[in-house]
Amino acid sequence: MQSVKKLELEKEMYQEARLKGLTFEQLLEEADPAEEYSGALRDAGAFTRQLVAHDVKVSGPKADVIGKFFASTSSAVLFPHYVETQVRAGMLAESLLPEIVATETFIDSHTYDSAFMTDAETDRQLHETAEGTELPTVTIKLSDHSVKLRKFGRLLNATYEALRLQRANVVSVWLQRIGAQLAIDESDWAVQTLISGDGNSNALSATASEVSGTLDYDEMVRLWLAFPGGYRCRKIVAGDAMLRGILNLDEFQNPMAGFAFQATGELVSPVGAKLIRWGSTAVLPTDYVLGVDERFALEQVTEYGVITEVDRLIGRQVESTAVSKWTGFCKLDVNASQAIDVTHA
Repeated sequence: MQSVKKLELEKEMYQEARLKGLTFEQLLEEADPAEEYSGALRDAGAFTRQLVAHDVKVSGPKADVIGKFFASTSSAVLFPHYVETQVRAGMLAESLLPEIVATETFIDSHTYDSAFMTDAETDRQLHETAEGTELPTVTIKLSDHSVKLRKFGRLLNATYEALRLQRANVVSVWLQRIGAQLAIDESDWAVQTLISGDGNSNALSATASEVSGTLDYDEMVRLWLAFPGGYRCRKIVAGDAMLRGILNLDEFQNPMAGFAFQATGELVSPVGAKLIRWGSTAVLPTDYVLGVDERFALEQVTEYGVITEVDRLIGRQVESTAVSKWTGFCKLDVNASQAIDVTHA
């Protein structure tokens, strides 16, 4: 079996990575390039190769106890990134953001001056223009108010004595649960931004149902038609009450739709949009059916990504350690999100 290059790791490498604008994994990749390996080791990633080199197993029934990370000062440096990777795994499994965010921008500040495009439908149309006449103009300008990033995080409060004999595969489950909640929290804020705006007078103006309290097939068509030319209702986000109403519409109970749901668990696609259940009721009104064209809807702004307190994770071995993320959202285009307000005065 091909041997793995064992690096002598130091906790200062995390600060070095940040100064270079890299992740810890990318810094390891510079010191231990994948090109030097073949097969599974080439595809594994530098962090996984260093786990192998330091003889630390983090998955499977034979996973090592957490104390194995602290067998040497070098292997201890891997522990903060292990925490981060497991938190990220939990976030990816639960996050709504891949479904509704168009792009992500990384910055080194807690505030962000977003830009947006101003044009009317006539400006978007490529009219034939006569010689010497002005072309239709699209203006890109800065928003009136900066978007402020928020800090989402959880405090991991456990002593080394409490964790050292716990298997890494079990601790991974706990860390992924922390990540899942972080994903729910930041996804809620993304939904809130779609509905209420980002502070720049760009709140969504919902379409009221024709009969208050009634969600029928015609309302789904009205949601689809609420998107102007050049936009499409590609995703529909709904809470449990509205989701139940949609799934029980006669128009969505044809045999093929029912077969797909029973066989795969995939929800039906009303009006050609992907139907997404969002069970959190913190910001999504229970009587809203939210349509999104994720190609143009939101920009996510993030400072660094998931942050772990490296010194405390290594030196104090977990005790009261924060896992956090600074992030925010900007509405790129007000036309890319529409909603039906089913119950109204």
